[in-house]
Parts: sequence; C-alpha cells; structure tokens
Amino acid sequence: MDIGAQLRAAREAKGLTIGTLAERTRVPARTLAAIERNDQAALPPHPFARGFVRTYAEEVDLDPNRLVRDFFAQFPAPIAAAPTSTTADFSDESWQPPDRWIGMGTAIAILLVVVAAAVVLGRRGESGLARETVGTTGAAPAVPAPPTAATPEPATRASAPGPAPATAPAPAAAIEVGLSISRPCWVAATVDGRRTIYRILQPGERETLLADRDVRLRVGDAGAVTWTINGRDAGRLGDDGTVRNIHLTPESAGARQ
Repeated sequence: MDIGAQLRAAREAKGLTIGTLAERTRVPARTLAAIERNDQAALPPHPFARGFVRTYAEEVDLDPNRLVRDFFAQFPAPIAAAPTSTTADFSDESWQPPDRWIGMGTAIAILLVVVAAAVVLGRRGESGLARETVGTTGAAPAVPAPPTAATPEPATRASAPGPAPATAPAPAAAIEVGLSISRPCWVAATVDGRRTIYRILQPGERETLLADRDVRLRVGDAGAVTWTINGRDAGRLGDDGTVRNIHLTPESAGARQ
C-alpha cells in the first residue's frame, strides 16, 4: 500500500510541481516530498503530520479521510518526532512546527531573540532620529522677519468665543477576530494583505485581529483555537489535529454572526 505514490501520481496528473503545491497549501516542500516517499522519520509529529497529509489529499482531489487513515496504517509504530534545532527562522517557508515540548522551549528561545532584536533596533532608531533632529535644527539658522511699521487697527467689539468643534470618533474596524489558544498551535494570519502572525502560539495566549477588508487564517490544529467574530463567540475553529484555512470579509463576518 504505497499512499505516497498515489498522492504523487494525483499531483502529476494535475500538472503540479512540489514547489507549486507548497505555495498553494502553505506546507513546506520538504514535508510534501517526505509524504510522497512515505518517510515517517522526516515528518513532524501528530497532529501536524495528519493535517499536512489531509491538506495534500484535498489539494489533489483525493478523499482526505481515507488517505490519512491508509497513510498512517503503513507504519507499525507512531511517527517519531523530527529533530529540531534550538533556533528557527519564521521567514523561511520550509520551517515546520516542532514537537510539542521541544517546540515550547524553542518558541521561548525565539521569543527572547526577537525581543532582544526589537530592543536593539528600537535604540538604533531612536539614536538615528536624535541625530537627524540635531542636524535639521543646526542646518540653517532662523532668519528674523524684517520689522514692519505698526499700523493702528480699528477697534472691534470682542466677540464671545464659539464652542469648540466636535471631534468625530475614529471609525471602527469592519472585522474584529479574537483568538484564544488552549495548547501549542501553529498560526498564520494576514490582515488586509499584511502578515501579522506566523509562529507557534502557546496555551493562554490571546490575539485580536482588526481589519477593514479581509482576514486570512491558517491554523495547524483547529481544535486548539477558539475564536470570536465582532465580539460574538464562534466556538472552536474545527476538530483536533485538522489544518483549517479561513477567509473573512466584512460580508462573510456579518453572515457568521
């Protein structure tokens, strides 16, 4: 029973390369290749591996439930955790979520590195802004305006000051999505075309996404995330271990309410 060969044949029948399939599914190309080779040692642990196989099957129009069941039935033992390094680059699309416990330690180490980098960059930005301000202030001395002859102004009756104009409140966002995490889960979020989340969220974390046009979500374990839409509880994103893709617009967000 070579499920990897079935998936590869379905992909080639649709004229897709591994790279094109990786772009469509957001699954790293090396993970897709490992699935086609039936290489359990190169796959991430559950539930990520099951979610990746399901996503592959859906993209090539095969039965995802049957393919996931038959794929893991090939192996006599559970998939071993893939080796992980102590650091990871989230800008690399080949990065894949690590083992739960090792992943928690890796995520904490990455968070410390990111915070340290943000502090250094912030200090550099403040120093550059201070130098720019000093240079601008000393570049050209102010030239005093020539004196003008004072002319008598006609006496006018003082008028009572009118009421201050009211300040219009800032418009509210068309879409507000709240995410609550119950266990480690990989999440990618894009708001109005700008990536805002691309990392493993830890238990207890909460994220709020505000958008005018649209919100796109991709989660590695839909059962680990509960969400709200415009303040309304929408429950869990899906079943445990499933990869979920969501696209919200102002119209679809209103319909979900």
